[in-house]
Amino acid sequence: MFHSLWSSLSRLFADAPPPTDPSARRRDPPATGTSAPSSVFTTERQDEGAPGLLTRTEVMDAGLNIRGYEFALRGDLRERIRAQGRPVRDFLDDMLISQLDTHAGELLRERRAWLQLWEGSLQRGIAERLPPRTCLLLAPDNATRPAPPETRSRIASLRAAGFEVWLDDCFGTPWFASVADHASGIVLRMAWRTPNETGAMLGKLRQDWPGLRRAAWEVASYEDQALVAKLGCSLFSGGFVTHRGNWAGNQLSPQVLHVATLINKVRADADNREMAAVLKQDLAMSYRLLRFVNTSTQGLNHAISSIEQGLMVLGQSQLDRWLTLLLLTGSAGGGGALTEMALSRARFLELLGQGRLNAADCERLFVLGLFSMLDVALKVPLEDAITPLRLPDDMNLALLKHKGPFGACLALAEACERGEAARVEQLAVNMRLSTARINARQMEALAWVAANSRDTTAA
Repeated sequence: MFHSLWSSLSRLFADAPPPTDPSARRRDPPATGTSAPSSVFTTERQDEGAPGLLTRTEVMDAGLNIRGYEFALRGDLRERIRAQGRPVRDFLDDMLISQLDTHAGELLRERRAWLQLWEGSLQRGIAERLPPRTCLLLAPDNATRPAPPETRSRIASLRAAGFEVWLDDCFGTPWFASVADHASGIVLRMAWRTPNETGAMLGKLRQDWPGLRRAAWEVASYEDQALVAKLGCSLFSGGFVTHRGNWAGNQLSPQVLHVATLINKVRADADNREMAAVLKQDLAMSYRLLRFVNTSTQGLNHAISSIEQGLMVLGQSQLDRWLTLLLLTGSAGGGGALTEMALSRARFLELLGQGRLNAADCERLFVLGLFSMLDVALKVPLEDAITPLRLPDDMNLALLKHKGPFGACLALAEACERGEAARVEQLAVNMRLSTARINARQMEALAWVAANSRDTTAA
């Protein structure tokens, strides 16, 4: 897997365009935080009556590779009306599909989309506006009664057209019993019950419905993921990959410190001979560098065979990115998902800056996104993870305190990933960004990473 991941990353960097100058179940926390200096961003028209923030949660397989995303809309409009009757639920479903159609078309050619639809929406044919590979997470209009014949017929026809229709945590209800034979699988939400209760339910499902695929959502820890995987779940979603534990006292490995030394030399403009001398002390790293360079320069007439040549071909910017990714991918936990999440955040930050900041600052935003997940990759406190890197003050401020010219950008990226619509709205106003731009940039970042990671994430 490691070889194919590096092959994907080499294409990802080779294909990267250079920066240019110019029904939610979670309550959003109060909006607090810092704002970007007003001189950094130009004013955009704020979208009055905007449908809200288009959020996503990664869906992973047992190897912790990303297979798709569950999408939802969050924001003031949705929170005000989501408890209303069927016409309003139909409206929200229409709005979600419209937002995906507007902003996620490119991404949906690469990855599966998961989206929750109410039973009544199936009858209106709105799902057909999405690619057939879409996974529909179906919630019943009324779980206390069996589904009507038209619902069962629509599920069967959608599956015949290539859609997957999963049932949203409704095991044990009359509605579930009436449609389970027609469904692709069932999702259980672990936040609704204890792990032991989830385990008992999965055991019952395996006994009564052995042919029905099972997935676990809102998985909070690796221990919970291991539990439900043993009980037959094949897909997982939740914050367990990026969960931050109590890592006080953990030490950085010698390999990490060695890579940090190289990053510092790159930033100090060390010449290639000096860099090569350090790299040659680590045979494995030298091999990885040459493999990376040769994979990303397949159009050259001859292979790169020396470290000095490889450094010259890569250049400082790409070498800096490669070394930072080496810290992420060569460390514990997360599988391919953690690397993709870090790359998606980095690309999102870079896209936020394009056309608004200079090329150097766009590049720094990309690297900032990667550094912001070093603690998760290395299982040490973030301050300990970045100390050997001797970063400039503005990057330290952004990473540790969400302050400085880049602090609000990082806070915005994190709030988007957590689906904190109120926080995003406040930061967007301060940074003079529209929700439409934020939604578009998120989807562009995800599509950029997915398109260049086909070796390890093809569904």
